[in-house]
Amino acid sequence: MLVIINFFIELALLRRAPQDLPASTALFSLVILVALVAGLLLALTAGVGFASGLVQSLLDLGLMLGALSLALRLVDRRARFLQTATAVIGVDILITLLALFPVSLARPSDADSGLLALAGLLFLLLVAWSIVATGHILRHAFGLTLLQGAAIAIGFDLLSFVIIGGIVDTLG
Repeated sequence: MLVIINFFIELALLRRAPQDLPASTALFSLVILVALVAGLLLALTAGVGFASGLVQSLLDLGLMLGALSLALRLVDRRARFLQTATAVIGVDILITLLALFPVSLARPSDADSGLLALAGLLFLLLVAWSIVATGHILRHAFGLTLLQGAAIAIGFDLLSFVIIGGIVDTLG
């Protein structure tokens, strides 16, 4: 297990590529389960209710997996789905778990102490890191440059934020 965690850290640091992962449905299933738990934990830390947090996590994963599958089909690289999806989700888990710290610091009552600003800065750095790491994975999966992969990651994050936010607002 430590080898897999270390792999995702190296992938997030751009030292490894998604094709270095085994194409394993067991590993893919495991990272989906851990991603759901991590997403729910982040939502609860941010003060979102259990049901809304679960819906957000499920929608985020579903949207990402659906978009990735569609994009790989469009460029006839379906065989890369399992490794690419596992890599994206694994890196997302790492970033999500690291985001627990700034999210736990972000209390509006601490605005005068500077903790809220520190939390915002740390969270922004994690978002930037996530974009670069996802861009790195997309670069390998689609044969793009890092800048193109990062631009796609930004576009997807914005689209995902709007779609999931709209759905959760409608449900809640």
